[in-house]
Amino acid sequence: MLVWTAIFMFILVVAPQYQELEQESVSLASTGLAGLPRVQVLEGTISKNATLVSTLIASDIPADLARNVAGLIRPVFDVRKIKVGNPFRVERDMDGELQGFEYKVNDESILKVTKSSSGDADYDARIEKLEFDTRSEIVDVEIQSSLFSALHQYPKGETLTDMLAQIFAWDVDFNVDIQRGALIRLIVDEQFYKGEFVKYGAIQAAQLVNNGKTYRAYRFNDSYYDEKGNAIKRAFLTSPLKVLHVTSGFTYMRMHPILGIERAHLAIDYGAPEGTSAFAVANGTVIYAGPKGDLGTFVEIRHANGMTTGYGHLSRIAPGVAQGRAIKQDDLVGFVGHTGLATGPHLHYLMTRGGKPINPSSMKAEPAIPMDGNLKPQFMAHIASWQQTLGANTQTASK
Repeated sequence: MLVWTAIFMFILVVAPQYQELEQESVSLASTGLAGLPRVQVLEGTISKNATLVSTLIASDIPADLARNVAGLIRPVFDVRKIKVGNPFRVERDMDGELQGFEYKVNDESILKVTKSSSGDADYDARIEKLEFDTRSEIVDVEIQSSLFSALHQYPKGETLTDMLAQIFAWDVDFNVDIQRGALIRLIVDEQFYKGEFVKYGAIQAAQLVNNGKTYRAYRFNDSYYDEKGNAIKRAFLTSPLKVLHVTSGFTYMRMHPILGIERAHLAIDYGAPEGTSAFAVANGTVIYAGPKGDLGTFVEIRHANGMTTGYGHLSRIAPGVAQGRAIKQDDLVGFVGHTGLATGPHLHYLMTRGGKPINPSSMKAEPAIPMDGNLKPQFMAHIASWQQTLGANTQTASK
């Protein structure tokens, strides 16, 4: 009886513990942890104030070797440009000998250091371009408050926001024209590396349905056209900022927020964080750049057909923007600030025709430019499948 009791207790208590130990040792052996591993792999991100040398030393690479590797890398990559937060990978022997090092330079390239096989040097250093797996993705969103908030659910949604705003910048000002319930459909390239999303490629086709109108854009030969083959890009952008909001509109009478008196506000104020980039809405020549009373730091640009645009309350003017200098559409003019008579950071954007102020939001874009007729058949074949995806029955907006 005692024998059977002992056997029963062994089955209940000892056997499970023995089985657990056996499984653990199998797991250790399968991962190479049963003995000392030949190569250790250390992964991390560049910490604040770190250098390439200090990162290697912190990974238990001898200081002399770390400095030698940094010297080897300099001809192919400026080690001073190493960025906080970028990932790295170190492979080392137990004795500290470096077997390999990788550092992600940006979304498209990686720095690799490997043991040399030539015998001329201990290591080889090179920059490799990442080979992406590109997939086409359909993005559908409805705008309730802003384009940015509609796309924030997507990885790097701010990039999609900027790309889309630039495509339709000649037809729609996303700061003032978009109504709640506007619909967007995009066909965009998504780029993956080793199965993980890295970034967006080009938007191949885009559709915006807003206020009863439908706008479409198709990518062809690195430019965008509507479905009739007319160029989307025209002489004037609708806004000097990318997808922000209007704080004061164009009016001949309003209460000034600082002076407390009624006076005309013959411009549009765009609220934006300090330092936001402001861009030229059209090609032209800078006719003024500097301080200008209540307008603070101010830039004025003369365009064709007697048009001018002005950009006020800037925190600073972009390098190279000076009186007499030519400037192109979408070139950087300066950065949003609150210089002059301003309650907070915003861009005071004004426009004149023939010397008289006009409302920038009421200016109609110039007629669209059609593509070369010889390219039209190729273009129509190119966009056929995208037209079906976007929905060919939606009413197209008149230009």
